Amino acid sequence: MEENRVQPFQKYLSGNHLYHVENLLEVHFAETKGFHSSCKVSIQETENEDGTKNWQIEKTEDVPLPSENHFMEILHELEEKSYPISIKVDEKGSFLSAADHKKYVEEWKQKTASIQEKYQNAEIFRNFYLSALEDESTYYQNQFKEPFWNLLLFAPSYADNGGDSEESIRWNIKGIGNIDCRGNLTAEQREYGFDAFFRSESTAPEHIKEELNRKYLQRAEQYQAELTIQMEYNSPKKQYTKKKAEFILRNGDQIVYREISSMI
Repeated sequence: MEENRVQPFQKYLSGNHLYHVENLLEVHFAETKGFHSSCKVSIQETENEDGTKNWQIEKTEDVPLPSENHFMEILHELEEKSYPISIKVDEKGSFLSAADHKKYVEEWKQKTASIQEKYQNAEIFRNFYLSALEDESTYYQNQFKEPFWNLLLFAPSYADNGGDSEESIRWNIKGIGNIDCRGNLTAEQREYGFDAFFRSESTAPEHIKEELNRKYLQRAEQYQAELTIQMEYNSPKKQYTKKKAEFILRNGDQIVYREISSMI
């Protein structure tokens, strides 16, 4: 059978659709540092006359767990204050543009004005975040580096003959840079729709290796990157009901960086 690539529709028209989102980050170099966050994310959809859709996305934090990383705490709070956020997508859920970005920037500035009172040197990070926020194109490129956004907007196409298909997704290594993860995507039919599995294995590019060695005072010759993503798609509802990703960096047999993100 000749292979055709099919991309499922995504719809969230029936009220608010709620995801429970968790993210776990572990960094194992000279010392182990960890960060965990969990929240509830709701998506409300409205249709536009041109066939596009607006998704208004709200984020409600669960009770935060203690963090061992002061820098990550500040970045996490700055990102948290960026909600609610409205974006325009096509019928398959692919990002097209932002909605009323100038108003969005002013609201964020008001919500983060007092962060310096909570964290020492937080204003430095706030100003850096604001510089990116004011540049609409750059800001959304950065926003979508977050694991939740990466998973939400990961809407791959599948081979309709049941075989593997090639796919890619860009993953962000916190404080280091992006890595393009290319791999194979498979889908298995279920009564409710299908399960999908993506797996990528590669050698981290030279600039990522150099930045890791510089930041963490390492002398590694190379780092191996692995990314796996599991997804469940409900065909009657036209929604992904579950996505879970695990990204790992290895130096030989040692895991030096692990990030696990899920939305259920």
